[in-house]
Amino acid sequence: MSENNRTEIEILKRDMELLANLAGKFDTAIDRLTTVSNSIDKMLGIHENRLMNQEKQAEVIHTRITEFKKELLEEIKQLRKENEEQHKSVSDRLEKLEKWRWFVVGVAAAIGFILAQFSAFSKLFN
Repeated sequence: MSENNRTEIEILKRDMELLANLAGKFDTAIDRLTTVSNSIDKMLGIHENRLMNQEKQAEVIHTRITEFKKELLEEIKQLRKENEEQHKSVSDRLEKLEKWRWFVVGVAAAIGFILAQFSAFSKLFN
């Protein structure tokens, strides 16, 4: 073999070693990328679960708020009804007091009139 052929063979051997090293590095990189991909898949699964849990919690909170709103409105209606009943009761009592007051004023006016007339009668007989 000629010197030229040997040189080319040595160059090819060296190139093959470099390619073998490069292939090893590619294998390592592919393994690492596979590991990273698996980790990302796990993280995505965890995040999906968290999102689903948050959506469920949001639905529960919304349901509780709606129920609380209904209860609150019902209680406000009940308080309004009680307030109207108390107002009517106080109004009726006030009306009775006013009637009694006018009755007392009328009786006092009648008694005053009678007393005024009584003194006029007594002057006639004196």
